Formats: sequence, C-alpha cells, structure tokens
Amino acid sequence: MTPLLVAFLLAAGAPLLVATWRTSLLGLALQGALLAAMALERGWPTTAAAAALLADLLLLRTWFAPRLLHRILLAQAAPRRSDVIPANLLSWTLAGALVLAAFQFAGLVEPAGGEPALQVAVAAAALLLGLLVLASQDRPFAQAVGLLRLENAIALFELGGPSAPPLPVQLALTSVLLLTVLTLGRFLRRLAAAPGAVAAPPGDPA
Repeated sequence: MTPLLVAFLLAAGAPLLVATWRTSLLGLALQGALLAAMALERGWPTTAAAAALLADLLLLRTWFAPRLLHRILLAQAAPRRSDVIPANLLSWTLAGALVLAAFQFAGLVEPAGGEPALQVAVAAAALLLGLLVLASQDRPFAQAVGLLRLENAIALFELGGPSAPPLPVQLALTSVLLLTVLTLGRFLRRLAAAPGAVAAPPGDPA
C-alpha cells in the first residue's frame, strides 16, 4: 500500500500548485481511484458492506462527483484558472508546513513507524490541506473542492481499520456523501443563474 499512499499524497498536493479547475477535479478523481485501489488490496469484496464501500470509492468519489462538477463548470464556460489556495509563496510554504506537521503527528500516534504511520500521516496531511483550501478561498467551487478533499481524507483514515464498516453504517455514509455532492452541484448551478452573477471572479483571467 505504500506506493498508493505516496501517490495519494501527490494527488492531494499537486493540484494546489496548478491553478486550473480541471486539475482540481482530476486530483479528486485520482484520490478516489487510489482509495479504491487501497480497498482492493484487502482482496475482492466478499460481503455486502465491502461491496458498498468499493462502490462508494470507485463510482461516487472517482467518477460521479468529479464528472458532475466538470459538467457544471463546462456548461458555465468557467475560466480555466481557478486557484483553490492563493497562488503565492506564503500559501505554498504553509501547505508544506502542514504536511510536515501531519508527519510529526503520525510519529506521535504510531511511534513504531511503518505503513500504519505513513497512512496516518498521509490522511492527516490530506485533511489539513482540505482545511487550508476551505480557509483560503470563499468562492463556491473552491469550497466544494475543499469539502470533497476532507471527505477523501476521512475515507483514508477509515481504510486504516481492519474491515469495512457494517452495511447500514456504510450505506448511511454513502448516502450522506451523495446528497452532499448533489447539493454542491445544485448550489453551483443556482449561483451561476442568480441575477448579477458574473462569468469569472475578479482577477481571474478568462
């Protein structure tokens, strides 16, 4: 799982440096695919709960959520550039410091090191980077990306458990995430259609 965790960390960090909305959505899709690959490392699902977890990761997080947001932004002719954190050295330094803090935290939680410590570190880093996105921007798209980043970080924490959650719990979690994604999509559509809405935020090149 170690290469998958390293790839997940890259998928969480790289879109912060490339300020396009397509890159942000690609990062979310890659995170979902990597989470699904981590779940499959346990073996093919043999229970309904494990199958529901895999569907959550592979269909909802990897395909549906990024595709829905992609279609909405295409329909709105959104400008190519879309910073999810301010594009300056201070923000990038803060993001790096949060990743380092996450690894320090993992060292305290899992002093033995190894793969469990790496999983805690990557999940904590993804969580902190998601919070950074939420705190750095007030634009709806950046807020949506930040929220979905947090959801993926929480899912990575949950994959550290010995097995999938019980089926009722997993179905409830998946339903909440699905409703969240649909609500975000509806909000983005209604905001664009609102009187006085502009095609691009001030300062963003078309």
